[in-house]
Amino acid sequence: MSAKKSKISKFFFFFVLMLAVLAMVGFGLTGIFSQSMSGSVASVGKVDVSDDNYFRGIQNEITSVSQQFGTQLTIEQALLFGLDRNVLQRLITQAAYENEALRLGVSVGDTTVRDGLLANPGFQGLTGTFDEDIYKDAIRRSGMSPVEYEALLRADSSQLLIQAAVSAGVNLPDEAALTVFDYIGESRDFTYARVGANNIAGSIPAPTDAELTAYYEANPEAFTQPLTRQITYVSLTPVMVAETLEVSEDRIAALYEDRDAEYNTPAKRFVERIVLGSQAEALEARVGIDAGDMTFEQLADARGLSLTDIDLGDVTARDVGTNAAEVLFASEEPGIYGPVETNIGPALFRVNAAIAALSIPLGEVHDELHRELAIEDAGFRIADVADEVIDLIAGGASLEEVADETDMTLATIDLAEGQTDGIAAYAAFREEAAASEIGEDRDILDLEDGGVFALRVDGITEAFVKPMADVSQAVLDGQQNAKTHEMMLARAEQIVGAIGVSNGGSLSDFGGSLLLEDATQVTRTSTIPDLPPLAIDEVFALEVGEAAVIEDVYGAVIIELTSVAPFDPTNEDAVAILAQVGAQQTQQLAQDLLAYFGAALVTTAQPTVNQARIESLHQQLNFSAN
Repeated sequence: MSAKKSKISKFFFFFVLMLAVLAMVGFGLTGIFSQSMSGSVASVGKVDVSDDNYFRGIQNEITSVSQQFGTQLTIEQALLFGLDRNVLQRLITQAAYENEALRLGVSVGDTTVRDGLLANPGFQGLTGTFDEDIYKDAIRRSGMSPVEYEALLRADSSQLLIQAAVSAGVNLPDEAALTVFDYIGESRDFTYARVGANNIAGSIPAPTDAELTAYYEANPEAFTQPLTRQITYVSLTPVMVAETLEVSEDRIAALYEDRDAEYNTPAKRFVERIVLGSQAEALEARVGIDAGDMTFEQLADARGLSLTDIDLGDVTARDVGTNAAEVLFASEEPGIYGPVETNIGPALFRVNAAIAALSIPLGEVHDELHRELAIEDAGFRIADVADEVIDLIAGGASLEEVADETDMTLATIDLAEGQTDGIAAYAAFREEAAASEIGEDRDILDLEDGGVFALRVDGITEAFVKPMADVSQAVLDGQQNAKTHEMMLARAEQIVGAIGVSNGGSLSDFGGSLLLEDATQVTRTSTIPDLPPLAIDEVFALEVGEAAVIEDVYGAVIIELTSVAPFDPTNEDAVAILAQVGAQQTQQLAQDLLAYFGAALVTTAQPTVNQARIESLHQQLNFSAN
C-alpha cells in the first residue's frame, strides 16, 4: 500500500511539473528555453521565415541605423521607426521567391554554391584563396551554422535565377528616351522688353477721395503698425568702452610691426621665363618675337617647354636676381623683357601683370590699431561691470539705479516686430525682449560682440491699422504706384494686341520706344536673371510669332517667340546622352518590374504572420539589450 502511494505521488508530481512548464510557455515565458527551441515568425506557402532569420535581421537593421544616427537605438525606437516592418517584409518577399522556386522546381547545384563560397572575399585568407577556418569562424559569429548559410546561399541563387528570367529582355525603345529629350532639349529664341512708366501714354490721373479710401481699405497690411514693445534697457558694448580706454603707443607700434607683411609689401611681377643657350640665341629669339615671326608660347614649345615649366608666378625683385630685377621692375607695363643674363644663362622674360609696392605708414592706421586694441581691452572692463550689475540686480536695484551706479548706459526703445536697427540689431536682445513679460525683472545677458545688457518691458502695444489720416501720404503713394502698375500692364496688353500674328506685327516695330533684348537657345531649365521664372513657362506655351505679357513686381514684360530649335538626336553629345539615359530608364523599368513581381508573389502565396512570436522575439531583444 505504501509503495502504491509512492508511485501515485511521483506520477502526480511529474504531472504538476508538466502543467507548470506548459503554463510558462502559454504565458510567453519562453526566453529561458530560446536556445533550445526554434520556430517561425511567418509562413509563405511551403517556406517558413525562421525566428533566427528575423532575429538576426532586426539586430542588423538596428545596428545599421544606430551607426547612421551615431547612437544606439532601443528596440522601442526601432519599432517606432518601423524597422521591424522593413525586416519582416524583406524576409517575406525572400520566402515568396523561395516558395516560387520550389513550385517551379528551380534550384542551383552544389557547384554553384561552392563557387559562391570560394568567390566571397570575406572567406579568403592572406593568399587570396578560400580559407575554411575563416569561413567557419565568420559563419559562427553570424549566429548561423554552415548548413544554414549554404541553404541561404542556395535560396539566394535560386531567387536571382527567377529575377533574371523576369527582367530578361526588358528594354525601352529609343523613342522613350527621345521623347524625354525632345521635351527637355528643345530650345527657343525670343525677344523681350520691359514696359515702364515712361511707356504710358499721358500722366497718371490724380486720385479721388473715394479711390484713396478704397485703396486704404483694400490694403490694411500696408498700414498696420506691428506689435510694439516699450523697453527700457541698460547696455555696455566693447565699442562704448573702447572710447574711454587709453592704449600705450608701444602696444600700437608692436601690433603694427606684427602686421608689417600686411601693411608693407614689395612690388611684384607675374612672370614667365625662357632660358636660352647663348646670348646670341636669346637676341635672335627676341628679334623674332618683336617682328611677329613667333610668339613667346611658340618659342617655349620649340624648346620643349610647357607653360607650367616657364611660369615663375608672382615674384619680387629679390626672387629674380639683380640683373633681372633692374629690367623687370623698371616698368609696370606687361610685355617681353630681355635678354637678361641670369645665373642659369641668358633669358627672355614675359611680364603678364605688375603689382606696385605697398607701404602704409603707422600714422595712417594708428587710429584703427588703437581702436582694435581698446576693444580687445574692453572685454576685461565689461566683465568687471557685469559682475557689479549682477550683484545690483540680485539686490533688487532697478535698471535706472544700475545705470547710476555703473558704466552701463540707460536707454529706451519702441521695439516693433521685425525691427533690426540700433540695439535691436543684436539677436540676443530681440529674443530676450520677446521672452519678457511686462515689468518682469530679467538677468544681465551677453551680446554677440562681447557686450552685455539687461532690459525691462514697460508696455506692449498690440498690432493695429493706423488711421487713414496718419498715413495719408503713404496711401497716396501706394495708390499712385498701383495705378502706374495697372497702366503699364494695360499698355503692354495694347502692344501685344498690335503685334499679334493676325496683325503681322512684331515687337521690333516698337524698338524706338522699348528697350529690346534677345534671348537665344533657351531651354525649359534655363533662367534669365531679369525675367521672372514664369516667363520661361510662358515662352514654351507660345507659337512662333506669338507674344504674351508677363506681370512682375516691377510692372510688365512683353515676350515674343521668334524661333524654335528641336532637340537634335544626331549630335555626337546627344547620341551618348541618349544611350546613357536609355540604359538608366531600362534599369529602372527592370527594378520596377521586379518590385511588382515580388509583391505579386507575396499576394498570391497569402503569407501568415505569427505576431505573438514576433513580440516574444522583441522582448528577448529588449532583455538582451538591458
